[in-house]
Amino acid sequence: MSGNTRSSARAGRKSNKRTPRVRHYGRRKADKFVRCYQKKQVKAYRIELEFHSGLLRRNGIVTIDDLELLPDLVVPKHLRFVDFDWKKFAQYLRNTDRPPSLLARARRHRNSVHQLMKYLRNVGVTNPHRFLRTHPIDKQVRRALDRWEDEFFRRQL
Repeated sequence: MSGNTRSSARAGRKSNKRTPRVRHYGRRKADKFVRCYQKKQVKAYRIELEFHSGLLRRNGIVTIDDLELLPDLVVPKHLRFVDFDWKKFAQYLRNTDRPPSLLARARRHRNSVHQLMKYLRNVGVTNPHRFLRTHPIDKQVRRALDRWEDEFFRRQL
């Protein structure tokens, strides 16, 4: 999962009318599914990661002892917060034969990094991921996962 081009927590698909403020990423039947929502009881924004058995098995996680592999599986491959570097993309357009109007058309897809990357590939922009830059919150998430891993295994000893 990647973050949004403006705010990492804004991208994603809203669920249904019953839970309009819950964001979902992925599909329930896919290898991974993410649910994000404000948890008023603890005054925090909650991100639930759901990994299904196929993904876990393919990555060597088959027993409780293998859970120590989970943080390395999650970050950075399945959880990364990024921003799109619009200035770098505009500079790229100026230095190529691409029409400047491509910038405005690309901005229409800015609410979803995945949709933006797909659009850029479809219009022939090679390696569009080069315009992504790591969002500052990404380091905080990585540190939190490291702390969780340390605490989890300290309790097992």
